[in-house]
Amino acid sequence: MRVLHSYCLNYNIGDYALGIGVKNLLRNFLPIDFIGETNLQGRYFNEYYISQVVNKKYDLLVVGGGGIIHGSHWPNGWFWLIDKDLIQSIKIPFIIYGVGDNYFQDERIPDRAIDHIKETFRHALSFSVRNDGSLERVINDIGIHPEEVPDPGFYVGLNTEYSRPINDKYVIIQVANDKAGHRFGSDLNRKQFVLAMKKIARYLSSSYKVLFAPHVYDDVALSKEIMGGIENCYMWDFGYLAFDHSDKAVGYYKYAEFVLSMRGHGQILPISFGVPTIALCNHPKHKGLMEKLSLSDWAVTIDDPRFGELVIEKIEALKKENSSFQERLHLLNAKMLDNTTRFFDELNLKLARNG
Repeated sequence: MRVLHSYCLNYNIGDYALGIGVKNLLRNFLPIDFIGETNLQGRYFNEYYISQVVNKKYDLLVVGGGGIIHGSHWPNGWFWLIDKDLIQSIKIPFIIYGVGDNYFQDERIPDRAIDHIKETFRHALSFSVRNDGSLERVINDIGIHPEEVPDPGFYVGLNTEYSRPINDKYVIIQVANDKAGHRFGSDLNRKQFVLAMKKIARYLSSSYKVLFAPHVYDDVALSKEIMGGIENCYMWDFGYLAFDHSDKAVGYYKYAEFVLSMRGHGQILPISFGVPTIALCNHPKHKGLMEKLSLSDWAVTIDDPRFGELVIEKIEALKKENSSFQERLHLLNAKMLDNTTRFFDELNLKLARNG
Protein backbone atom coordinates (compact mmCIF):
# COMPACT_ATOMS: atom_id res chain seq x y z
CA MET A 1 0.00 0.00 0.00
CA ARG A 2 1.25 3.46 -0.97
CA VAL A 3 0.23 6.07 1.61
CA LEU A 4 0.39 9.86 1.42
CA HIS A 5 0.59 11.43 4.87
CA SER A 6 -0.36 15.12 5.05
CA TYR A 7 0.22 16.85 8.38
CA CYS A 8 1.57 20.07 9.89
CA LEU A 9 5.24 20.49 9.00
CA ASN A 10 5.22 24.08 10.17
CA TYR A 11 8.12 24.24 12.63
CA ASN A 12 6.72 22.75 15.82
CA ILE A 13 8.73 19.85 17.28
CA GLY A 14 5.54 18.30 18.70
CA ASP A 15 3.91 18.11 15.26
CA TYR A 16 6.99 16.48 13.76
CA ALA A 17 6.99 13.99 16.62
CA LEU A 18 3.34 13.03 16.06
CA GLY A 19 4.32 12.38 12.43
CA ILE A 20 6.67 9.70 13.78
CA GLY A 21 3.75 8.24 15.71
CA VAL A 22 1.46 8.16 12.67
CA LYS A 23 4.07 6.39 10.55
CA ASN A 24 4.74 3.88 13.32
CA LEU A 25 1.03 3.07 13.40
CA LEU A 26 0.69 2.79 9.63
CA ARG A 27 3.65 0.42 9.39
CA ASN A 28 2.39 -1.63 12.33
CA PHE A 29 -1.18 -2.10 11.10
CA LEU A 30 -1.16 -1.72 7.29
CA PRO A 31 0.78 -3.47 4.48
CA ILE A 32 2.99 -0.50 3.65
CA ASP A 33 5.03 -0.23 0.45
CA PHE A 34 6.05 3.35 1.14
CA ILE A 35 4.85 6.51 2.90
CA GLY A 36 5.11 9.87 1.20
CA GLU A 37 4.48 13.09 3.08
CA THR A 38 3.43 16.65 2.40
CA ASN A 39 2.93 19.75 4.53
CA LEU A 40 -0.76 20.24 5.23
CA GLN A 41 -0.06 23.90 6.00
CA GLY A 42 1.63 24.56 2.67
CA ARG A 43 0.32 22.10 0.08
CA TYR A 44 -2.70 23.21 -1.91
CA PHE A 45 -4.76 20.21 -2.93
CA ASN A 46 -5.66 21.75 -6.28
CA GLU A 47 -7.19 19.92 -9.24
CA TYR A 48 -3.80 19.07 -10.77
CA TYR A 49 -2.29 17.77 -7.52
CA ILE A 50 -5.35 15.64 -6.77
CA SER A 51 -5.63 14.12 -10.25
CA GLN A 52 -1.94 13.68 -11.08
CA VAL A 53 -0.42 12.92 -7.69
CA VAL A 54 -2.96 11.87 -5.06
CA ASN A 55 -5.20 9.72 -7.26
CA LYS A 56 -2.44 8.32 -9.48
CA LYS A 57 0.43 7.62 -7.10
CA TYR A 58 -1.21 6.60 -3.83
CA ASP A 59 -3.69 4.10 -2.44
CA LEU A 60 -4.57 5.94 0.77
CA LEU A 61 -4.45 9.56 1.94
CA VAL A 62 -4.01 10.19 5.68
CA VAL A 63 -4.64 13.73 6.91
CA GLY A 64 -3.49 14.43 10.48
CA GLY A 65 -3.07 14.20 13.37
CA GLY A 66 -2.40 17.49 15.07
CA GLY A 67 -4.56 20.47 15.98
CA ILE A 68 -5.58 21.16 12.41
CA ILE A 69 -9.05 22.45 13.34
CA HIS A 70 -7.67 25.93 13.84
CA GLY A 71 -6.83 29.11 11.96
CA SER A 72 -9.77 31.46 11.41
CA HIS A 73 -7.57 33.47 9.00
CA TRP A 74 -6.93 30.41 6.81
CA PRO A 75 -8.87 30.09 3.53
CA ASN A 76 -11.12 27.29 4.85
CA GLY A 77 -11.01 28.19 8.55
CA TRP A 78 -8.89 25.12 9.27
CA PHE A 79 -5.59 23.91 7.89
CA TRP A 80 -6.62 21.69 4.96
CA LEU A 81 -6.01 23.68 1.78
CA ILE A 82 -8.56 22.21 -0.61
CA ASP A 83 -11.59 23.84 -2.23
CA LYS A 84 -14.76 22.36 -0.79
CA ASP A 85 -16.05 21.26 -4.21
CA LEU A 86 -12.80 19.37 -4.91
CA ILE A 87 -13.02 17.07 -1.89
CA GLN A 88 -15.23 14.65 -3.78
CA SER A 89 -12.65 14.46 -6.60
CA ILE A 90 -10.30 12.47 -4.34
CA LYS A 91 -10.88 8.98 -5.73
CA ILE A 92 -8.68 7.01 -3.35
CA PRO A 93 -9.84 6.39 0.23
CA PHE A 94 -8.85 9.14 2.63
CA ILE A 95 -9.03 9.42 6.41
CA ILE A 96 -8.80 12.32 8.83
CA TYR A 97 -6.89 10.77 11.71
CA GLY A 98 -6.54 11.81 15.34
CA VAL A 99 -6.94 15.55 14.77
CA GLY A 100 -7.61 18.18 17.41
CA ASP A 101 -9.79 21.24 17.80
CA ASN A 102 -7.12 23.83 18.60
CA TYR A 103 -9.35 26.88 18.80
CA PHE A 104 -8.91 28.72 22.11
CA GLN A 105 -11.90 29.37 24.37
CA ASP A 106 -12.04 33.01 23.33
CA GLU A 107 -12.14 32.11 19.62
CA ARG A 108 -15.08 31.13 17.43
CA ILE A 109 -14.92 28.55 14.63
CA PRO A 110 -15.95 30.41 11.46
CA ASP A 111 -18.97 29.23 9.47
CA ARG A 112 -16.86 28.43 6.41
CA ALA A 113 -14.77 26.03 8.54
CA ILE A 114 -17.90 24.30 9.80
CA ASP A 115 -19.20 23.88 6.22
CA HIS A 116 -15.82 22.63 4.97
CA ILE A 117 -15.35 20.15 7.82
CA LYS A 118 -18.87 18.80 7.33
CA GLU A 119 -18.14 18.24 3.63
CA THR A 120 -14.89 16.51 4.53
CA PHE A 121 -16.74 14.33 7.04
CA ARG A 122 -19.24 13.29 4.33
CA HIS A 123 -16.53 12.03 1.97
CA ALA A 124 -13.88 10.66 4.34
CA LEU A 125 -13.64 6.90 4.81
CA SER A 126 -12.97 7.66 8.46
CA PHE A 127 -12.85 10.88 10.50
CA SER A 128 -11.38 10.74 14.00
CA VAL A 129 -10.32 13.24 16.65
CA ARG A 130 -7.76 12.90 19.41
CA ASN A 131 -8.60 12.16 23.04
CA ASP A 132 -8.26 15.66 24.51
CA GLY A 133 -11.86 16.84 24.66
CA SER A 134 -11.93 17.62 20.93
CA LEU A 135 -14.79 15.13 20.46
CA GLU A 136 -17.14 17.06 22.70
CA ARG A 137 -16.10 20.42 21.25
CA VAL A 138 -16.50 19.21 17.65
CA ILE A 139 -19.93 17.71 18.34
CA ASN A 140 -21.05 20.95 20.01
CA ASP A 141 -19.42 23.51 17.70
CA ILE A 142 -19.48 21.76 14.31
CA GLY A 143 -22.33 19.28 14.56
CA ILE A 144 -20.57 16.11 13.40
CA HIS A 145 -19.88 12.99 15.47
CA PRO A 146 -16.40 11.64 14.62
CA GLU A 147 -14.63 8.73 16.27
CA GLU A 148 -12.28 9.38 19.18
CA VAL A 149 -8.80 7.82 19.13
CA PRO A 150 -5.64 8.25 21.20
CA ASP A 151 -3.43 10.99 19.81
CA PRO A 152 -0.88 9.46 17.41
CA GLY A 153 1.86 11.11 19.47
CA PHE A 154 1.32 8.34 22.01
CA TYR A 155 2.98 5.97 19.52
CA VAL A 156 6.37 7.60 19.00
CA GLY A 157 7.81 4.60 20.86
CA LEU A 158 5.94 1.89 18.93
CA ASN A 159 8.61 -0.44 17.49
CA THR A 160 11.05 2.46 17.89
CA GLU A 161 13.99 2.91 20.29
CA TYR A 162 15.58 6.14 21.50
CA SER A 163 18.97 6.60 23.13
CA ARG A 164 19.39 8.39 26.45
CA PRO A 165 20.67 11.93 25.77
CA ILE A 166 21.72 12.92 29.34
CA ASN A 167 23.30 10.68 31.97
CA ASP A 168 22.33 12.86 34.94
CA LYS A 169 18.90 12.80 36.55
CA TYR A 170 16.90 15.57 34.90
CA VAL A 171 13.41 16.98 34.66
CA ILE A 172 11.88 18.82 31.73
CA ILE A 173 10.07 22.14 31.80
CA GLN A 174 8.23 22.89 28.56
CA VAL A 175 6.63 26.34 28.27
CA ALA A 176 4.71 27.87 25.35
CA ASN A 177 5.09 31.46 24.18
CA ASP A 178 3.34 31.65 20.80
CA LYS A 179 -0.19 33.11 20.69
CA ALA A 180 0.67 34.77 24.01
CA GLY A 181 -2.50 36.87 24.09
CA HIS A 182 -4.65 33.74 24.13
CA ARG A 183 -2.39 31.83 26.53
CA PHE A 184 -1.87 34.54 29.17
CA GLY A 185 -4.63 37.07 28.60
CA SER A 186 -2.50 40.10 29.52
CA ASP A 187 1.11 41.23 30.01
CA LEU A 188 0.52 41.26 33.77
CA ASN A 189 -0.59 37.63 33.74
CA ARG A 190 2.47 36.69 31.72
CA LYS A 191 4.79 38.46 34.21
CA GLN A 192 3.14 36.65 37.12
CA PHE A 193 3.52 33.35 35.28
CA VAL A 194 7.24 34.00 34.72
CA LEU A 195 7.77 34.79 38.41
CA ALA A 196 5.96 31.61 39.44
CA MET A 197 7.93 29.49 36.97
CA LYS A 198 11.24 30.97 38.18
CA LYS A 199 10.29 29.91 41.70
CA ILE A 200 9.47 26.41 40.45
CA ALA A 201 12.69 26.15 38.42
CA ARG A 202 14.79 27.28 41.40
CA TYR A 203 13.06 24.73 43.63
CA LEU A 204 13.70 21.91 41.13
CA SER A 205 17.29 22.89 40.39
CA SER A 206 18.40 22.01 43.93
CA SER A 207 17.67 18.31 43.24
CA TYR A 208 17.74 17.87 39.45
CA LYS A 209 19.26 19.14 36.29
CA VAL A 210 16.43 21.22 34.81
CA LEU A 211 16.06 21.10 31.05
CA PHE A 212 13.88 23.60 29.20
CA ALA A 213 12.39 22.16 26.01
CA PRO A 214 11.06 24.76 23.54
CA HIS A 215 8.87 23.27 20.79
CA VAL A 216 8.68 26.37 18.57
CA TYR A 217 11.10 29.26 18.18
CA ASP A 218 8.88 31.64 20.18
CA ASP A 219 9.29 29.34 23.20
CA VAL A 220 13.04 29.96 23.30
CA ALA A 221 12.72 33.53 24.62
CA LEU A 222 10.32 32.55 27.40
CA SER A 223 12.53 29.62 28.42
CA LYS A 224 15.55 31.92 28.66
CA GLU A 225 13.56 34.47 30.63
CA ILE A 226 12.52 31.89 33.22
CA MET A 227 15.86 30.11 33.59
CA GLY A 228 17.93 33.30 33.67
CA GLY A 229 20.11 33.54 36.79
CA ILE A 230 19.18 30.08 38.08
CA GLU A 231 21.95 27.49 38.41
CA ASN A 232 21.58 23.95 37.07
CA CYS A 233 19.09 25.05 34.39
CA TYR A 234 19.76 24.38 30.72
CA MET A 235 17.92 24.52 27.43
CA TRP A 236 18.15 21.86 24.77
CA ASP A 237 19.81 22.84 21.49
CA PHE A 238 16.72 24.03 19.65
CA GLY A 239 18.70 24.92 16.53
CA TYR A 240 19.93 21.34 16.23
CA LEU A 241 16.76 19.50 17.22
CA ALA A 242 14.37 21.61 15.14
CA PHE A 243 13.13 20.11 13.00
CA ASP A 244 15.07 17.44 11.16
CA HIS A 245 16.22 15.89 14.46
CA SER A 246 12.84 15.80 16.20
CA ASP A 247 13.36 12.10 16.88
CA LYS A 248 16.24 13.03 19.20
CA ALA A 249 13.96 15.49 21.02
CA VAL A 250 11.60 12.57 21.69
CA GLY A 251 14.45 10.77 23.45
CA TYR A 252 14.73 13.58 26.00
CA TYR A 253 11.14 12.97 27.07
CA LYS A 254 11.61 9.22 27.41
CA TYR A 255 14.36 9.42 30.02
CA ALA A 256 13.19 12.40 32.12
CA GLU A 257 12.31 11.85 35.77
CA PHE A 258 9.11 13.82 35.18
CA VAL A 259 7.84 16.66 33.00
CA LEU A 260 6.06 19.98 33.51
CA SER A 261 4.38 20.81 30.22
CA MET A 262 2.42 23.71 28.77
CA ARG A 263 1.77 22.07 25.37
CA GLY A 264 -0.34 19.09 24.35
CA HIS A 265 2.51 17.09 22.87
CA GLY A 266 4.69 18.06 25.81
CA GLN A 267 2.14 16.08 27.84
CA ILE A 268 1.59 13.26 25.34
CA LEU A 269 5.20 12.30 24.59
CA PRO A 270 6.33 11.66 28.19
CA ILE A 271 3.05 9.97 29.13
CA SER A 272 3.56 7.60 26.18
CA PHE A 273 6.77 6.43 27.85
CA GLY A 274 5.25 6.15 31.32
CA VAL A 275 6.98 9.35 32.50
CA PRO A 276 4.90 11.26 35.09
CA THR A 277 3.68 14.60 33.76
CA ILE A 278 2.12 17.69 35.30
CA ALA A 279 0.08 19.71 32.79
CA LEU A 280 0.34 23.51 32.92
CA CYS A 281 -3.04 24.24 31.38
CA ASN A 282 -3.69 27.26 29.16
CA HIS A 283 -5.92 25.69 26.47
CA PRO A 284 -9.01 23.45 26.75
CA LYS A 285 -7.06 20.53 25.23
CA HIS A 286 -4.55 20.42 28.11
CA LYS A 287 -7.06 19.81 30.86
CA GLY A 288 -9.23 17.87 28.40
CA LEU A 289 -6.45 15.35 27.80
CA MET A 290 -5.80 14.86 31.50
CA GLU A 291 -9.52 14.38 32.14
CA LYS A 292 -9.76 11.77 29.35
CA LEU A 293 -6.80 9.94 30.90
CA SER A 294 -8.24 10.22 34.44
CA LEU A 295 -5.22 12.31 35.43
CA SER A 296 -7.02 15.53 36.37
CA ASP A 297 -5.21 15.64 39.71
CA TRP A 298 -2.02 16.34 37.78
CA ALA A 299 -3.28 19.40 35.91
CA VAL A 300 -2.90 23.02 37.05
CA THR A 301 -4.40 26.03 35.27
CA ILE A 302 -1.76 28.73 34.76
CA ASP A 303 -4.13 31.56 35.79
CA ASP A 304 -4.92 29.94 39.14
CA PRO A 305 -4.01 32.46 41.91
CA ARG A 306 -2.01 29.69 43.64
CA PHE A 307 -0.43 28.37 40.44
CA GLY A 308 3.20 28.28 41.64
CA GLU A 309 2.33 26.80 45.03
CA LEU A 310 0.04 24.19 43.48
CA VAL A 311 2.71 23.02 41.04
CA ILE A 312 5.27 22.61 43.82
CA GLU A 313 2.70 20.74 45.93
CA LYS A 314 2.07 18.38 43.03
CA ILE A 315 5.80 17.85 42.51
CA GLU A 316 6.10 16.89 46.19
CA ALA A 317 3.17 14.49 45.82
CA LEU A 318 4.73 13.10 42.65
CA LYS A 319 7.96 12.27 44.44
CA LYS A 320 5.98 10.15 46.90
CA GLU A 321 3.79 8.49 44.25
CA ASN A 322 6.31 8.15 41.42
CA SER A 323 6.29 4.35 41.14
CA SER A 324 2.51 4.03 41.33
CA PHE A 325 2.13 6.91 38.86
CA GLN A 326 4.42 5.15 36.38
CA GLU A 327 2.50 1.88 36.74
CA ARG A 328 -0.74 3.75 36.20
CA LEU A 329 0.63 5.25 32.98
CA HIS A 330 1.80 1.88 31.66
CA LEU A 331 -1.67 0.42 32.18
CA LEU A 332 -3.18 3.48 30.55
CA ASN A 333 -0.93 3.13 27.50
CA ALA A 334 -1.82 -0.55 27.16
CA LYS A 335 -5.52 0.37 27.17
CA MET A 336 -4.96 3.07 24.52
CA LEU A 337 -3.10 0.61 22.31
CA ASP A 338 -6.07 -1.76 22.54
CA ASN A 339 -8.36 1.07 21.43
CA THR A 340 -6.04 1.99 18.56
CA THR A 341 -5.78 -1.65 17.47
CA ARG A 342 -9.56 -1.84 17.26
CA PHE A 343 -9.62 1.34 15.17
CA PHE A 344 -7.15 -0.07 12.64
CA ASP A 345 -8.91 -3.43 12.54
CA GLU A 346 -12.08 -1.57 11.55
CA LEU A 347 -10.14 0.58 9.08
CA ASN A 348 -8.76 -2.51 7.37
CA LEU A 349 -12.31 -3.84 7.00
CA LYS A 350 -13.44 -0.52 5.50
CA LEU A 351 -10.51 -0.52 3.08
CA ALA A 352 -11.29 -4.11 2.03
CA ARG A 353 -14.94 -3.22 1.39
CA ASN A 354 -13.84 -0.14 -0.53
CA GLY A 355 -11.91 -2.41 -2.89
